[in-house]
Parts: sequence; C-alpha cells; structure tokens
Amino acid sequence: MNIVSTTSTVACTAASLAAPAQDAIDTAQAIYQAAMRLVPFLEQGKPVTAAALRTTMTTSFGGSDAQGFWVWKDAYEALETAQVLFLRRFGPAILSRSTTPQATLAMIKRIAELLPTHTRRCDESQAMQQLSTPLPLAFVTAHAASIASCDLVLEPSAGTGLLAVHAEMARASIALNELAATRADLLGLCLRACPSLGTTLPISTIISILRSSRPSS
Repeated sequence: MNIVSTTSTVACTAASLAAPAQDAIDTAQAIYQAAMRLVPFLEQGKPVTAAALRTTMTTSFGGSDAQGFWVWKDAYEALETAQVLFLRRFGPAILSRSTTPQATLAMIKRIAELLPTHTRRCDESQAMQQLSTPLPLAFVTAHAASIASCDLVLEPSAGTGLLAVHAEMARASIALNELAATRADLLGLCLRACPSLGTTLPISTIISILRSSRPSS
C-alpha cells in the first residue's frame, strides 16, 4: 500500500482496465453472487462452515466443484469478497461505535473468525504469489498508515480489496492495480461506487511509475 497526498503520476499514466475475457467475467460474477449470499452469515454472527460454503458456491455457479464448475480458490475469493462487502456496509458504523483502535480490531477479529481458513493453494496462486492479507492485519496496516480523506491510496497488488476497503472507509481516494483478471473484475464489482482507478499492470511497471511520485507516508 502506498499513499500519495494528491492525484499522482500513477493516476495520470496508468492504463484503463482492458476488457476481460468472457469466462473471467462469468467467474467474477458468480464469485460476487456467492459473496452476497455469504454476507448474511456475517451480519448475523453465524460461522460459515465448509458445508455452507460449498452449498453457496454450488448455487452461485450452477454446479459443484466435483462437476468442475468452480475450484476452492474461487470459494476463498468469495469469502474475502464477502468481508469487503460487509465492511463497505457496516464498516463506518463499526468505526463510529469503537472508542479505540483496539476495540475496532476486536470487532474485526470476530468477523474473520466466522470464516473457514484457507487450506488449499492452486497453481495460479503459487505462480502469481497471491497471498491475501487477513482482515485484522489489513485493519492494522491501514491504521498504521494513518490514512486521511485527502490521501490517494495506491494498492499495487489489490487482490480482492481487503486492504483497499479500509482506505475507502477512511474516505480516501483509491487507485487499484491487480494483474489477475478475475480479481480485477471482482474489484470492479465490489468497489465500483468509489472513485478508483483500475489497472492491470505488472508490479515492475508500478515501481517505475512510483519513482516519480512522493508518498505522503
């Protein structure tokens, strides 16, 4: 995560998201629908069991993993997307009711504990070094960055938005970059209401762009 105080070279030079392949759009939409079905579990404080997750994924994709309609990576991304959607809906209320950052962290930990852990990694995750930031750690990172509404926050490897949503909660502008097509589409679906710039650039390109920008913190 990088923070720039005003609209930077990143925002001026990064290319727009290329039109994704149709199968990527369908996968992202199905994951998003699964996430929407998982949000009520978080709202009610109910644990998401592996069985409930499998049922949700099968319903959203129109078939089971055994039939090849989805893989467990898709299920994990649905879980992460559900957390983003939950925080977009209830994050401001959590912040307003918490008297200290420690209290906020405790609430966010309780949310994360409702979800099953990631126990499987696929070839794509290994090849693209996809290591999602757990929700409590994402909050700690955002808090340590002291993000303000005047900041432009660049997430050069945005994943499913677990870090970016905290910047949005701080009312900062966000610029998101994600190389994986399905995750990039998910970002567009989940964070479409915020003024973000979506790109799919390699990290090496982002680093080159950042050399001409000065982060505010």
